[in-house]
Amino acid sequence: MNTGNYTKLELFAKGLHAGSSIRLVPNHGKPQEFPIRDTCYQWLKIPVEKNTGYELLCEGCHISLCYLSGCENILEEGVRYLEKHPETGRFAIADEAVQYHSPIRETYHFAPWKNWLNDPNGLCWFQGYYHMFYQMNPHSQQWSHMYWGHAASKDLIHWVHLPVVLEPQEEILANPDERSGGAFSGSAIVQGKEAIFFLTRSNGPLADGVHTVQQQWMMKSRDMLHFTKEKLLIRKPPEGASFDFRDPKVIQAGGAWYMVLGSALNGKAAILLYQSDDLEQWEYKGPLLVEQESGIRCIECPDIMPLDGKYAVTGALMQHYDPYGRYQMCRYYIGDFKDGKFTEDSRGWLDFGGSCYAMQSFCHDGHRICIGWVADFYGEHLEFPNGACGSMTLPRELHIKEGKLYQAPVQETESLKREALYQGHGEPVCLRGITPNVYKAELEFYKDIPFSIQLAEQGSRRMLLIHDGNGLRLEMQGVKSESVSFPANVGQVRKLEIFTDRRTTEIYVNGGEAVGTKLFYDTSDSGCFLLHTGSPECIKRAEVFRMESIWAK
Repeated sequence: MNTGNYTKLELFAKGLHAGSSIRLVPNHGKPQEFPIRDTCYQWLKIPVEKNTGYELLCEGCHISLCYLSGCENILEEGVRYLEKHPETGRFAIADEAVQYHSPIRETYHFAPWKNWLNDPNGLCWFQGYYHMFYQMNPHSQQWSHMYWGHAASKDLIHWVHLPVVLEPQEEILANPDERSGGAFSGSAIVQGKEAIFFLTRSNGPLADGVHTVQQQWMMKSRDMLHFTKEKLLIRKPPEGASFDFRDPKVIQAGGAWYMVLGSALNGKAAILLYQSDDLEQWEYKGPLLVEQESGIRCIECPDIMPLDGKYAVTGALMQHYDPYGRYQMCRYYIGDFKDGKFTEDSRGWLDFGGSCYAMQSFCHDGHRICIGWVADFYGEHLEFPNGACGSMTLPRELHIKEGKLYQAPVQETESLKREALYQGHGEPVCLRGITPNVYKAELEFYKDIPFSIQLAEQGSRRMLLIHDGNGLRLEMQGVKSESVSFPANVGQVRKLEIFTDRRTTEIYVNGGEAVGTKLFYDTSDSGCFLLHTGSPECIKRAEVFRMESIWAK
């Protein structure tokens, strides 16, 4: 490999046996050798010379993630990932476009380089860039001890990968088979030339319980590349609250700072409210809201935001099944927030598709934008070498209309549209063999009519969007989630925007009145869009466009 403009090599390695090591051999100069423990993954940060050739040699160890960092223009260029050639065994700089060109990898939704991703964290706009931090496990495609990944974008659509920011606590790294936790979810605010982060550190036995300790911490950054030492803010939950005590989101309202945290209070899932004058000393004010519905372990990833003259509160319902069999849905609540009290007017589901969780919002230039985790709650993930489990929804702009939370894809998404695969009206649409399976469909109807749209098919497995006397809903066939119903809970359907990105589909109904996100794995990379109706004359407009990859240079 040649380092180009990069000055650091970062890698995560674990020994396969005692005496394992990593050797870094320059074309000219003295080799360096680093012993690697066989008990846990080590994060090595090795200085390298610019524009210099090196060979990376593994002696009895496994490297889970490896990249070059330290570039002066890294917010534009991103890191450079290295992968081992399957035949030569040599590490070389990998091509992003090639890495993401896979039937089971999204091409215009953000996804990690490989392995595991979950909740978006620390969303903000800072010094000319959007920043997204996220939960990650760099070592496998399953959830495990949590790190923070990081990405940046100038347009909310095209992202560059940046160096990993946080790792699990040393106690967890030293005892990975006995301890669980790490750097859990959090948020960010921007104050002048500084970004301030609030996050949960979790530490406990492998099975969560009363011995699990979750605390709230703070760190800061002036460049999003270097971060201060974390400072402990809240040591333990208030009396009556569960050990589930996490995911701080901070806002300013009425001249005061407020923090909401997900938990359960006296056995009921709840969002807890704290107040501060200086962002460091926090006073517990009581519950912001308590869910009276049973069967919810706790609320996770809460958010509170001023929006269109009201306040919207959101939360993810952990271990909850709704009456249709959907698991771990996210709920929104709309009402008023004054003097530390929230009064609810209405509520609904954030996303009807069952694959969206941990939604987080931020505000920039007058727009309230949110991003959620596309989650595999039904165990349908297909694991392939260098694959990834988890991605992010498209960024969505939020509004409140007639007591409902509306979500629309940000306008910048339109920049990805390319040639039309179909344009017409007044007739059924039959598109098969869409390769790669990456498109956007736009539909308008003169009036509310019954229809069915087949959005995916492989063998006997199908995903259908159906609208009939029972309403609008997603139906799955031949997959693990086929026994679950996914209703959209809208009266009429007059407009649809459907984004299919290989395994991820997002459906926006009536300009965002309802949104549904659902995973469907198709290893063929040959998509379809089949619209059938008994009233084709009522199709005012139907267009299907190919979408461009966000990773193509």
